[in-house]
Amino acid sequence: MTPGPTALVAAEPRWLTDLADAPDRAAAAGRFWAGRPRIPVIGEGAEIDGRACRQVTFLWRQEQTDREVMVHLNGITDAHREDITPALLQRMPDTDLWHRSLWLPAEGTWGYRIVEAERLPRDAGATREGWLAVHRAGRRDPGNPRWLPHALGAESSVLVLPEAYQHPAWLDAPTQEARWTQWQVSDLDGEPRTVRHRSPGGRAPQGGRRPRLLVLFDGEQWAAMGLADALDRAGLDLEVLLIDSGDPGRRAVDLPEPGRAAALVEASLRRRAEHLGPIDPEHVIIAGQSFGGLAAAAVTVTRPDLVGQAIVQSGSFWYVGGDEPRRDNPVPGDLVRRIASGEFGQLRGRFVVQAGTDEGTMVDQAQHFRDAVVAAGAEADLTIVVGGHDFAWWTHHLLRALDRLS
Repeated sequence: MTPGPTALVAAEPRWLTDLADAPDRAAAAGRFWAGRPRIPVIGEGAEIDGRACRQVTFLWRQEQTDREVMVHLNGITDAHREDITPALLQRMPDTDLWHRSLWLPAEGTWGYRIVEAERLPRDAGATREGWLAVHRAGRRDPGNPRWLPHALGAESSVLVLPEAYQHPAWLDAPTQEARWTQWQVSDLDGEPRTVRHRSPGGRAPQGGRRPRLLVLFDGEQWAAMGLADALDRAGLDLEVLLIDSGDPGRRAVDLPEPGRAAALVEASLRRRAEHLGPIDPEHVIIAGQSFGGLAAAAVTVTRPDLVGQAIVQSGSFWYVGGDEPRRDNPVPGDLVRRIASGEFGQLRGRFVVQAGTDEGTMVDQAQHFRDAVVAAGAEADLTIVVGGHDFAWWTHHLLRALDRLS
């Protein structure tokens, strides 16, 4: 699968042009909304540039005419953030119906939000602050039952196309019936950090063979998304340890630095050992996304005494300490260069690496990492997923990777 922007503006579908041609558009639109359509509307398929695609129509209901509306589709809209014109919805005259149709790969999964304002600057993403304002203004699509908590607050809707991989343990919306035991540990600065623990199925630990332990960064996000319930539905015999990352600033300090990330993992495992005894590192799987993916990879490389396997989703392998963060940087960052230099010697352990097609250069970066650890003696495989920088697919492919590691 070739990475890169994967959306093309599509012509209006036939059902929409029929609605526009109705003698009384307003009444026709009213009947359409009364039917409670599932949104976005996934339409016909076509092959575009050798790729199976589906026509997807995003809709929004707003009576006011002095508004502008856009769809922020994770990774795809970001690719043209300096000109958001292709993401703008058009209002059907004389109605409260706004629409935008796109061709999207049939195997894709993306989070998205709807942004509405009196005016949306066409170059909203020309600056970091301008793009953050778009993120903050986004809201969930009320016509779509699929949603997840958004890492920056509020919620995101989720678009799943027919050929996308979906793990059956995840439902359309999060459930949080399972309960976690919470512990406190200290980071390298002596600041408190919450760690959540759960035995398999919520049961008290039993004697005999212990199950595997999954350690996850960004624990507060995974707890909010209902990970424990999903693991129970999946029937995975896993003990779980979630490490909270704190606010974005704190996360950006801790997770990209191998020593700081490893210290968090070590403190969390030590706290667990106080209650349940030590665990063989070969039974520990660490996982993370973005900076968390980089951290999971780095801890597995640098501290084999702590963990033996890693699930690395959209790892930020572009990271160079002291440089301005640049997710579009094609040059391998600190960790990959250190591995390639032989600094860590012969590696052991197993890496499951995943990256999304709509994440700029991150597929290339994931390939650099995979190649470096394999050359150093580790076992690693890379899966390219059609999607953005996004929990919309990270959730499903985390469980898929756990199934493979079982």
